[in-house]
Amino acid sequence: MPRVSAHVKRPICERSIAIDVRRWHRDRLLRPGRAFSWTRFHGDESVWEIEVAVGVDALMLIFEWRRRGASEWTRACHRVPVVWTRCHLGGARPWFLCTADAGDGRCCGRRVAKLYTGDSHLFACRWCRRLAYASQSESPLDRSVRRARKIRMRLGGGRNMLEPLPRKPPRMHTRTYDRLLARAMTAQERWIGLQHDYLARHYPGLLSQENLLES
Repeated sequence: MPRVSAHVKRPICERSIAIDVRRWHRDRLLRPGRAFSWTRFHGDESVWEIEVAVGVDALMLIFEWRRRGASEWTRACHRVPVVWTRCHLGGARPWFLCTADAGDGRCCGRRVAKLYTGDSHLFACRWCRRLAYASQSESPLDRSVRRARKIRMRLGGGRNMLEPLPRKPPRMHTRTYDRLLARAMTAQERWIGLQHDYLARHYPGLLSQENLLES
């Protein structure tokens, strides 16, 4: 999928309500004949509660929904096919099949791990919902900060980029720590370079004053 430009405003996956078949599989909920409830809070405005009935090759979702701006809730049912694929290390993993209308009477049929809510009562994949990931609209500076923080936190540190890089966690292999530390240093150097370029473009006088102080 092509990268979304920063000026293009599209709904964000991370801010949308979604059901995740991987999580339900990890929680051992996908056994045929089983039924369970799934609840999700969406801000302070509404609460989603779905009753899920597990079949052999599909899930039946029973829930109430309402269009944006509407006051009345409507009860709806949605049958979502589920397929399984083998894993290389053994076992199998489940996938949803998107049943959204792709035009010309065709069904989308994409095999996905997540389905999202929208303006209709059907759950659909992110392509049918025209959703973008938050990272697709990040600037290079924002992306560098996110990557550097992610590695820092994996090493057991915090989000503060000005703190020293963390020491090796007790249970982490030395080779793994050295690899992550090198990535963290590279990410931090890139962040510093992009931060310098940003200041040079937007606050050229500030860098000039710093050069005068150093000299």
